[in-house]
Amino acid sequence: MKTLLVCAALAAVSVSIVACNQDKKDDTKAEKDDDKDDKKGDKKKGGASASPSAKESAGAGAKTSAPTAAPATAAPAPETAAPAPPPAPTAADVTKPNLGTPEKPVMSPTQQTYSMDGIKTIPDTCSNAHVILTQAPESVGVDYEWKYSRQAMLANQQYQVVDGKPSLPGQVSFQVHQADAKLSNAWVLVANCADGTTCNHLAAMYKSIVKSSNPQVFCGDVPAHLGPMKKAVNLMAGGWKANLPASGDTISQCARLAACTIADKTDTKEDVGINCQKSPQSFKLNCADRYPCAEVLACTK
Repeated sequence: MKTLLVCAALAAVSVSIVACNQDKKDDTKAEKDDDKDDKKGDKKKGGASASPSAKESAGAGAKTSAPTAAPATAAPAPETAAPAPPPAPTAADVTKPNLGTPEKPVMSPTQQTYSMDGIKTIPDTCSNAHVILTQAPESVGVDYEWKYSRQAMLANQQYQVVDGKPSLPGQVSFQVHQADAKLSNAWVLVANCADGTTCNHLAAMYKSIVKSSNPQVFCGDVPAHLGPMKKAVNLMAGGWKANLPASGDTISQCARLAACTIADKTDTKEDVGINCQKSPQSFKLNCADRYPCAEVLACTK
């Protein structure tokens, strides 16, 4: 009887073990089938489906706001900014030692660059200085206009023309004397300066512009043979506008072209004024009424 009970128990245990093993096999198969189904499902969704890791990233982005991008940092500016290119020059910007511009005029005769060759100078410290600039025949009369002298002064405003006796360096006044018979009673234009330096430079400027002239500088009283002063004349009376050449005044126009040309290039050998008077059609006379000389030169180019 006991034997039968043991055998029955063993048989029950055996059936239980077999059943467990079968359940285990079924579970394993189910897992494998699930994996296959998952893979098939992924394939059916196509290549556009995101991978599991991409899905996780997308999901995480949806749950958490994207981090704010760091602001772009501009490149550090150089310590010293490069200078801007200079503006294109205009006619009025042309600056020469003897010309200057209305903004930067030449203020002193010592700034000019005319050659002193051929000028017999006097001491710079002379306080009673004069220059015999030029002369004209008696027939022209005491009111002769001295056109070349006027245009030379207009082109060289490092000199200040004054009435009466000059008292400062750079100041110049003019007188007309009538010489004696030795000079055929000619009219003589004399310049007066407060110092020798001014008159020395004035003579050099005039000789450079009026090639045929022979200015003479002296210190002291005017020589007796020049005769008494007949008239004081201000060559710049009325200002620069009043002294520009009038249309049709060929001599004054040629004188201005010569004065401005040589003020720009002091080593000019050509007698511009005389050549202009001989052949005025070869020169741009209409440019002579420009001011300052920089504008005259720009017009003639």
